[in-house]
Amino acid sequence: MTWRNRQLTCWFMSLLLISSVHATPAQAVVPGSSIPPTFNEKELFPYRAKGRGGAAGQVFLRASSGKAVTQAGASIYLIPMASSTRYWFDKHVRENSCPSKSGASSPESPVPHGSPVECLREVMAHLLTDKKLIPYLRTTRANPTGHFWFTKVPAGRYYVVSLLEGSGGAHQDERAVGIAWLTIDLDVDEKATNLVVTDCKSVLC
Repeated sequence: MTWRNRQLTCWFMSLLLISSVHATPAQAVVPGSSIPPTFNEKELFPYRAKGRGGAAGQVFLRASSGKAVTQAGASIYLIPMASSTRYWFDKHVRENSCPSKSGASSPESPVPHGSPVECLREVMAHLLTDKKLIPYLRTTRANPTGHFWFTKVPAGRYYVVSLLEGSGGAHQDERAVGIAWLTIDLDVDEKATNLVVTDCKSVLC
């Protein structure tokens, strides 16, 4: 190969290299996160069996007065972290788009369509109506002070989630509506206590 041919070859290879570098960003574009992941039951297998761990704490919301509002009998869910539950949590709970205030309503009248309570119920229904996921969920209820306990929990990472519907306070300024949540990571035989599950509008999250 002559010196001129070598020079042309080097120039051509350099041009190809520059073109490929500029084309990389366009090829790196990924689909939007609005597409839910495919349900992968293998991720959840370790969560089905009984474990030796536990989780206990208190669930409440903060009223506008600053008081902690609890709800006796509120359902509390221990949800394993997996691709599908993480998508639900990030989309519907962490970045909750439900309105913070309802329209005209009273304790005697039904909750109006589009109210915060109805919206939040739909958020929870996205998860709780998934028959494939139900065998891996654990549920308990809060006592009158908002305290709860889970026992025989296998090791793993979980979301602790509870919908409080604002019926815990005796006065209107002591009521609050929202989803309280917390993420926990349990080791084998670990008993997590004094967990604070709230709406994460305070410094407690």
